[in-house]
Amino acid sequence: MNNVLTRRKLIPRHPRELDFADGIPVNWANGDVFRSRFFDAFSTTLPEGEKFFIVSLRQFKDRLQDPALQQELKDFIRQEGLHGILHNAYNKRLGRQGVDIELITEVLRKFFAAHTQVLSPRMQLTLTACAEHLTASMAHAILGRSSHLFDGADERVRALYFWHAAEEIEHKSVAFDLLKNEAKVGYIPRVLMMAYISIVFHALVFPILEHVLRNDGYTARERLGLWGKGLWWMFKPRRGGFYFDLMDHYLSWFKPGFEPWSHGDLKAYDRWIETYAESGDVRPATEAAYAVLGKAA
Repeated sequence: MNNVLTRRKLIPRHPRELDFADGIPVNWANGDVFRSRFFDAFSTTLPEGEKFFIVSLRQFKDRLQDPALQQELKDFIRQEGLHGILHNAYNKRLGRQGVDIELITEVLRKFFAAHTQVLSPRMQLTLTACAEHLTASMAHAILGRSSHLFDGADERVRALYFWHAAEEIEHKSVAFDLLKNEAKVGYIPRVLMMAYISIVFHALVFPILEHVLRNDGYTARERLGLWGKGLWWMFKPRRGGFYFDLMDHYLSWFKPGFEPWSHGDLKAYDRWIETYAESGDVRPATEAAYAVLGKAA
């Protein structure tokens, strides 16, 4: 999309009605093993990642003079903090299945701690802005072209990811605004960091996914088959390939004049917000947005 979109207001929401204790199938994405476990592996990275993002932005709060930007930063921190809390609750479900959540968390904690020690505050912010663009690209895909991802999915998991996607869209410009206006990071560093974080994302998530599949009891041959089908779903170069569906938004980062609110479809997001305002519950909001996506498909 080339038209400039209207910025959305950041509203931290706590979906207390989501309970991941019982009843969610192991392969909650309509029985698709790879898709279910890919998002499960992704979920394990989020609590520690969100902590890093919060710290990296908080380092610049004293530079902000505009009260509106100060409020956006506060709301960003609250949203990301709540994302960590909900994904921690979801990840406990994986722990009950035998996934070594404590080990994964410790590895991730050391990973982000190393970046805190090695990178300057400006580069920590750059890494966060790149990661936020990745998650915004996923969010626009989930609430847009890749709605089929959640066909037949457990409604609680679908609600978790639609809620998370809606808030990622709302705060997708906060880190970038700080990067551009306060840290004054130029084009080349942010492009190089995006290349780095795009590689690192898979270097983190894929080994966790392999660990989860091993824990599920799949043999090496079975895992090879799951990886083959799963990677084709992710990378196939046509509509329905997960990365194909988000590639336009992702590549917008590499435009010298990139602005976060110049890209992304908001129809399903707007429907989610309208229904949430009426119900105060992420589940009917999610189903309403999902219905919009179904009509658009």
